Amino acid sequence: MTSAAGFYRFSSTHRIRGDGERRFVFAYKPPGPVLRGSVEQLMLDVCKGPVVPDAVVLVGLAEDMQDTLVSEVGKEAARVAQERLYGRIPLLYAQYSLTTGKVAAQLLDPTFRRRSSALLAAVTDGLAVWMASGLAAVFRPEDVLLLAPAGYAYQKPSGSRSQYFLKPDLALTSSAIVGFVALALFHRLFAGRLERTRELQSVFLDTMAIAPIAYALRDLLALCDFQQPFLIESFHSYGGLEAVRRPLPKTSICIISASTSMSLHEKWIVLKEVSPEEVITLVTIKPVAKFRDGALLVIEAPASLTSEGPPQLSIRIKGENFLPEQEPAKKVLLSDVDHRSDEDVSWFCTFAGAGVFDCFRRPSRSLSKPRALFVDGHALLGRAEFHQWLEAELVQRAKAATKVIVFQDDPPSRALAQKVKAFCEASLGLVGLRVVSAALLGRVRLKPDDGVAVCAAVVGKGSQLLEISRALRDMHSGPRLYLVGYQVAETLGELKTLPANLKHSKRVPYDFTAFGKAAIGTQAFESFKAELSEYYGAAREAKSLPAQMAMRGRLLGGVARVQHLGLLPHGAQADSHMKLRAGFAYWPSKFTPQACHPEVLATVGVLLQRAREHAGLPEGRRLGSGSFRHVVLHPENFTRFNDGVLQSALLRNAYPSELDYRGDHADSDFMKAVVLRALARASEVNRPGSRGGPLG
Repeated sequence: MTSAAGFYRFSSTHRIRGDGERRFVFAYKPPGPVLRGSVEQLMLDVCKGPVVPDAVVLVGLAEDMQDTLVSEVGKEAARVAQERLYGRIPLLYAQYSLTTGKVAAQLLDPTFRRRSSALLAAVTDGLAVWMASGLAAVFRPEDVLLLAPAGYAYQKPSGSRSQYFLKPDLALTSSAIVGFVALALFHRLFAGRLERTRELQSVFLDTMAIAPIAYALRDLLALCDFQQPFLIESFHSYGGLEAVRRPLPKTSICIISASTSMSLHEKWIVLKEVSPEEVITLVTIKPVAKFRDGALLVIEAPASLTSEGPPQLSIRIKGENFLPEQEPAKKVLLSDVDHRSDEDVSWFCTFAGAGVFDCFRRPSRSLSKPRALFVDGHALLGRAEFHQWLEAELVQRAKAATKVIVFQDDPPSRALAQKVKAFCEASLGLVGLRVVSAALLGRVRLKPDDGVAVCAAVVGKGSQLLEISRALRDMHSGPRLYLVGYQVAETLGELKTLPANLKHSKRVPYDFTAFGKAAIGTQAFESFKAELSEYYGAAREAKSLPAQMAMRGRLLGGVARVQHLGLLPHGAQADSHMKLRAGFAYWPSKFTPQACHPEVLATVGVLLQRAREHAGLPEGRRLGSGSFRHVVLHPENFTRFNDGVLQSALLRNAYPSELDYRGDHADSDFMKAVVLRALARASEVNRPGSRGGPLG
């Protein structure tokens, strides 16, 4: 830590003969005059509790003609501050000699005269100890050790991968700290061996981020009457290693900021054919297999990493600045070959305009929340396709032992349970069936071997079904069948985990079947939520909006049908509804053009989520990346899907980052042209041959 006075202060523990271990506070003043008031401020700083040090040591340089620490301590203002230490905390002055590399110390508080020899010996003989303590206080692991996020690994300039990365320049936060690191470096390289500096011509660095240390080192050499100028140059880590000419012996020093394996340290020695004494690494990490003595400081490896096992994704580190490399954005073009999923989107086309699906609507029960894709359970149960599916599933899966039909606590699920009971009694010959609400399940007398059917018309994550499963766990061990009408989840993972969790049994897995399922992501919900807050909030005047938009504001997030107002209206009076034209690549060709906004929004949401998550997609088609890089939707998607309804659905379902083209001027200009063309058509009425209006 540094004090306000510009000293670099740190603690060091020393063993004093007959007195045990004692904590010394050292305050190093870099070369130059002592700032006015700095010494008295230092005295006040070191006396602040809760634990005061056992001794305070002021450190200066013997060759520094402007070092007036002792005289400053004797001044009136400093004496007043020193009264806080007098008789309580020994005050010492240590003078380090750059020429000899040794320390001369003196006691400034005569009240500790009887202990002076032990105190002075701790400072002079413990030079290596307090120098190492000062370095450890500078390069603390929490400051210089970067841990990769879970699932990621740093790919270093050397090509190796690791879950942590050293960046010592983050600790160089003041000139006093830089000065102390330069002193430690000087002590290692030149102290007592100044003849090594006579032919010095170049100081090579792996990054200019540590150049302040090299300049501070040059200042220390100047105090030793070293007048020969030398070059300070960065070779950009591994990227510029080959470009540096091999220096003549004893004419160079190489300072490497950090290395976890000391491989760059070794490469410099081998490729440049220099002595090991001519290269030094500031910081490395345990365990060090080789060249341990070549590191100024060795720190401990982190006790625990973010995750176990091999990381899947890489954060590429670029040499010189050692920051994540800015790879070009990955652009993904949606394809009807790679991203097509007829199983997940077929019902959207089949039920288009039938009222089964809606957008940003909530169930009629109290305290319910809006759903980005709302499935009307009653409308779904009324479809002939659903009846055919239900009867076929019951014929194949219903067990003769079935005695109880449990339904999720909502009216559509109750209706589904009644349908299941009626069919099982009429067509399968099952008798004595009871229909029970999930809320009353604990009161039902159930034989352990009785069969149970669990019905849910519409589910999301399936929390209520999991609660039913937990309630049955201790009372039921017989056959069980879960019947789900439609599951709408955020991720593909949720679609997979719910059946797996419900099927789990210690003996024979339970049965699970669903009429339809879809994973649509989270952005559609966020876009509707943001629109409501921005344009239809309580402070907004609805009368100032066009009639259709005002109606849309009243419907979104409510219990009434939204349907053709799922996307913004267009036209000169904002009263026309965009209609999807025939020819949508992901729907059958025989489709009557209509305003089926919920179904299109859901289809595009499924396609984008599949592009983000599906493991079987080629790397170039995945809306994700194995490395740390920006991933966007290719601008060509907006010309490939040139229908206004589809373009609007893309904008609603894509994450903002997937539409951020600021990193590529060509893509940004392309999207600007798309938006301008859409605005130019903003007043067009939807007619045959029209593209369905603007981006909505």
